[in-house]
Amino acid sequence: MTLGKPIRPRAIRPLLCALVLVLLGTGASAAAAPQAEGGEPFFPHAGSHDYNALNYRVRLVYSRQGRIKAVMSMRARARTRLHTVKLDLDGLTVSQVKVDGGGERFSRGHEKLIVHLLDPIPAGERFKLTVFYAGRPRTVVDPDGSSEGWYPTADGVVAVGEPEGTAAWLPCNNIPADKATFEAELIVPNGLTAVSNGRLTGVDREPGRRAFSWVEDSPMSTYLAVVDIGPGKLVHAPVAGHPGWTLVDPKLAAHSRKALSHLPGIIRFESKLYGPYPFDAAGSIVADAPGLGYALETQDRPIYAFAPDLTTVVHETAHQWFGDSVGLKRWPDIWLNEGFATWTEWYYAERHGGRSAAATFHRLMQVPASNRHLWKPPTGQPNTPAQLFGPPVYMRGAMTLQALRQKVGTKAMLTTLRRWATSHRHGSGDTTEFIALAEKVSGQNLGPFFQRWLFTPGKP
Repeated sequence: MTLGKPIRPRAIRPLLCALVLVLLGTGASAAAAPQAEGGEPFFPHAGSHDYNALNYRVRLVYSRQGRIKAVMSMRARARTRLHTVKLDLDGLTVSQVKVDGGGERFSRGHEKLIVHLLDPIPAGERFKLTVFYAGRPRTVVDPDGSSEGWYPTADGVVAVGEPEGTAAWLPCNNIPADKATFEAELIVPNGLTAVSNGRLTGVDREPGRRAFSWVEDSPMSTYLAVVDIGPGKLVHAPVAGHPGWTLVDPKLAAHSRKALSHLPGIIRFESKLYGPYPFDAAGSIVADAPGLGYALETQDRPIYAFAPDLTTVVHETAHQWFGDSVGLKRWPDIWLNEGFATWTEWYYAERHGGRSAAATFHRLMQVPASNRHLWKPPTGQPNTPAQLFGPPVYMRGAMTLQALRQKVGTKAMLTTLRRWATSHRHGSGDTTEFIALAEKVSGQNLGPFFQRWLFTPGKP
């Protein structure tokens, strides 16, 4: 781990990195953002609750010059009578929009594509919207200073989307609660390989290029969509009994091999804890993107912008249950993703001869109450988008689960996590629902406990 520049702490040797950050860092707080059109307080322009996306299908042609030409078709269901359909799209040039085969007028707003319907769509009716677009997608710089969106590498590109970057290359309803299945046909020059979510269903050869077709049959939040275009051989081999596809940049292959070799065992371990692995494909993507600086739990197939270590693989694999299968209803509940994955790191270490989760908890409790970087803002109530991926979410989120374990016992705590994963499988949840489940399993009133750990600034 390199500490010479700011790094978004997304499971980059999460424990060590976060410990250093909390001991050395400082934090800031600010007023909460206003409520949004899509119900999202931190990103007021993102998404729409006027319809539910059901499926995205994109055909994307990539050139070595970094430009794309694409067609995206979205199948959706109207939740209310629609006179317009709004999609999130950051930049790019739209040439045509069709709804159910007919041409429609459209306009562009703030990171929006607004389709003006000739005939309104009644509430409850399904429709198909197709967008033809092209251009050079941009890299998005987030409030915390990290990058996402369309991120060029020395040999190709990485597309990652947490929290907003998918709209840099795909017109979509870009809020976490609106999950849809996903299909991607990625057409790239010979010599490059293209990877996305789900299962590889075909590779077609065309003059000077190849088309890789990927299908994700499980509902997926848009921010979990991934595209990696680069060198290397796509390895197709079972992973813990599931079809697996892995692409590792040749420059990082030797340093990635050891950690990735543990993936089958990690999936089996976490399946025993949290229930059956929730998807029908697995694998990994390792991209040579050092400037990106983080790993991300893209569905089925996490992406690492560096050669990962064991802890990072444990963390991102845990997200397949917490964050991917069980998604968020709103971004301020992000601790349900990151705190759960971080605690899984601790418990994995405990069960494999390493430091116990209790010892890690105790070590963090030694951080002085004056250290705002760990103890403010509250874990369950970040104040700004820049605080979504900081130590209060990761480390204090994991501490909340360990404190719950100490309060209700290991059996009740693990039962709560497993029921959370199975009862919300392929859906979404929020903190209020998790608290209710923990109380039901334990038979205890946990309101004061969670108020102290999740919603009260300062050291519990």
